[in-house]
Amino acid sequence: MPKALGTWADGSSMHALGSVMTDGGHCGFKTWVHTKRGGGSMFSLFNSDNGKLLALIEARALGMMRTAAVTGVATRALAPAGARIGALIGTGPQAVTQLSALAAVQEWDEIRVYSPTPEKRQAFVERLAPRYGFSLRACDSLEQALDGAQVLTTITRAAEPFIDTALIADCRHINAVGAILPGKAEIAQDVMRKADFIAVDDKENAVRGSQELRDLLGTELSTWTGVKSLSELLVAGESRPANAQLTLFKGMGMGMSDLAVARRVYARAAELGLGITLPAQTRENLLLN
Repeated sequence: MPKALGTWADGSSMHALGSVMTDGGHCGFKTWVHTKRGGGSMFSLFNSDNGKLLALIEARALGMMRTAAVTGVATRALAPAGARIGALIGTGPQAVTQLSALAAVQEWDEIRVYSPTPEKRQAFVERLAPRYGFSLRACDSLEQALDGAQVLTTITRAAEPFIDTALIADCRHINAVGAILPGKAEIAQDVMRKADFIAVDDKENAVRGSQELRDLLGTELSTWTGVKSLSELLVAGESRPANAQLTLFKGMGMGMSDLAVARRVYARAAELGLGITLPAQTRENLLLN
């Protein structure tokens, strides 16, 4: 089910995504709210055969894992195999899992890290560098982070685009996975126009929510003929076009990836006896109470 989106006040938003995997007998919804003062998220997992509610899963970590995992899949499919220098822009909680996914799919010599606050980017590198065999380096500027970087991943809440063509002379692939609301953007239009190939995780969600792609291609799905979904690419056995100079993946979030992770979390929790078991409630009990 395509994302439902509501916005209000000073950039606050509420979202809902749903999907079903009938072969596994599961369906579910992720709902979440974001405000400048905080937010929360929940995944509701159901049995798709009988409609029984199986689990309620706090979904912040779940969302971080699925967002990063899809970035990893996109990087493996689209980034040049020989790319050894990466740049990660953003040092929030989502950046931790993004880094983990990048490390899982490619061999790196160095990943440069930049965010506007020196203390945050330095703390990010000091905490995470011991986990990896490649160099993780905090950079003092975007220019320093992107000089020579072949793969760029952005995971920010930027309201205005800050990545333009002057910064990415050496870049061959971009994962643009922040800015998932209309009116927000990380990537400037000169970069969008420069990309030889663009993929998204979900076309309908991108049409509704990606300002970068809406500005480039319009607001109707019928005009997005050059954009492929990542699933289409994988099913067809395709990867980075041989003649592409720059590829771009725009991740918006999709219900199927949420459900895939929620199923694993639920199965693991059941196996280990984790979580709180709620008492069974019948419709009659609820009415009487």
